[in-house]
Amino acid sequence: MTQTILIMGVAFFAYMHSFCGSTMWNRPIVVSPLVGLVMGDLVTGIKIGATLELIFMGAFPIGASNPPDFVSGAIISTAYVISTGQEITTAVVLAVPIATLVLFLDNFQMTFLLSWASHVADRFAAKGNIRGVEWTQIIAGIGNKILLSLVVGLGYVLGVPAIESILAVIPDWVTRGMDVAASIIPAIGFAMLARMMLSKKMVPFLLLGFLLAAYMEISVVGIALFGLVIVLIYWHFETPKQEVDIDDNEF
Repeated sequence: MTQTILIMGVAFFAYMHSFCGSTMWNRPIVVSPLVGLVMGDLVTGIKIGATLELIFMGAFPIGASNPPDFVSGAIISTAYVISTGQEITTAVVLAVPIATLVLFLDNFQMTFLLSWASHVADRFAAKGNIRGVEWTQIIAGIGNKILLSLVVGLGYVLGVPAIESILAVIPDWVTRGMDVAASIIPAIGFAMLARMMLSKKMVPFLLLGFLLAAYMEISVVGIALFGLVIVLIYWHFETPKQEVDIDDNEF
């Protein structure tokens, strides 16, 4: 019972990110380690969070379009993997359908419940009651997050036995195929990120990082430190040049 309440607390904390200026603490790379901390396996939580972050890297709400609810997908899949000792790839397989299902529930809630709150706010506005409008927005917004947290808690309690029964009847060849697909998805996430960020000037640095990892077997942390040194060298040689140019223009 205590663990379920803590899981719901993690969900509520994640969903409330937008009330503080969209802090991004709802991302899987933050949420999954918190679940791991609650369930006593922080290391696995960090690994799952990093993996799921690649999956949902491009998931951002744009206008009226909402992405899959990766908070619920990250929490429930992380809790399931830790509690059952499954492979991390299982979290990838479970996270997307869970996130999609909760998105449907959230859209239903926004369509029929939160629209009612907007009519209440309209009545307060017609009377010139600004405080009433503000409190309607606050109560409706927090109520939305509470309901989603309850859905996550219910999914955690009822979902694990259901997931276990479903996985038990899936043939081995299907499971192996899902593992292969789960291994490919992070590469797709990297490709999407690279497509947004890459330019002709950055390609040599990408190749340098790949060569350091592939042929010198340097860890990701080591490559990041190499990158930091390159940035410092680049900044050191570029800054004086700019200062000299400014001084020449002044004279």
